[in-house]
Amino acid sequence: MRVVHQFAPGMSGLIASLPGVTSADHIPKGDQHWNLPLDVDVVFVVHGEGPQRNVDHVPRPAGWPGSVKLVQVASAGLDDYPEWLFEAPRVATCSGTTARPIAEYALAVMLAHVKRLAGVTFKPGDAWPSRDEMMANPSDTLEGRTLGLLGLGQIARQVARYAAAFDMKIIATRNSDTPSPDANVTLVPLEELASRSDHLVIAAPIGAETRGLVGAEFLGRMKPNAHIVNVARGAIIDDDALKAEFDKDRLWASLDVTDPEPLPAGHWLIGHPRARVTPHLSWVSPETSRRVFERLGENIRRVQAGEALIGAVKG
Repeated sequence: MRVVHQFAPGMSGLIASLPGVTSADHIPKGDQHWNLPLDVDVVFVVHGEGPQRNVDHVPRPAGWPGSVKLVQVASAGLDDYPEWLFEAPRVATCSGTTARPIAEYALAVMLAHVKRLAGVTFKPGDAWPSRDEMMANPSDTLEGRTLGLLGLGQIARQVARYAAAFDMKIIATRNSDTPSPDANVTLVPLEELASRSDHLVIAAPIGAETRGLVGAEFLGRMKPNAHIVNVARGAIIDDDALKAEFDKDRLWASLDVTDPEPLPAGHWLIGHPRARVTPHLSWVSPETSRRVFERLGENIRRVQAGEALIGAVKG
């Protein structure tokens, strides 16, 4: 099968070495990012960066999808891709390929928060605290605390597995009546998720129902010292409502995603004492590329064999 891709040009050789691939060519970034060819079998796409993530007015290539048999999306989310892309006969995501590093990030920032690592890291000029001072001002713990999961896909379920090892109580809200697939995760209404969570991990897809969902009403229900971790999309949180809570000395947040992304210089979130902002890096690990390319190779095999795709969106 002939493949075109939007990764670095040097990845062409690796993709061409996958079973069932006869050739692999790179699509340049920039203005050509969505100028997709029609005479290939597989299109392997990744969303743009910065302003290129805005796909509202990306023109549909004349004749699309042509001979394209499979569109493999290199991410789990679908919000940064033009709608016409999904007119291809078969479309699949890489959902689940980054669940472990993202879940590790969520636990890492939760632990950093409760252990106050930034504040207790010893610096030149600091006085060594006495044992009595340490006992009088102990760090918090995850044990027995309530983890709330907004969404219950593969990322959230991996977070739950890690959190269970810390003996956390785990509750979740999902946009489905399907029972919880994990015995240690209890499904609750959205209002209860807000009011009970000591740590809230946002891992839901962005859409009409979730955009701005964590807004003034939701945030107002949360415990004063609750900690929000967002590894989904920045627009799920209403930033104005979050700032209003911060101004009342309520809530804490660890945000790997923001809206917009990247944040402009001088944005109020940057350096705010109640927020930790990281540059959408939770998905990265030494295994990420391997797992993504394995997903592509396996789905090419499944197309050739007439089998169901992994991470299927269509076909």
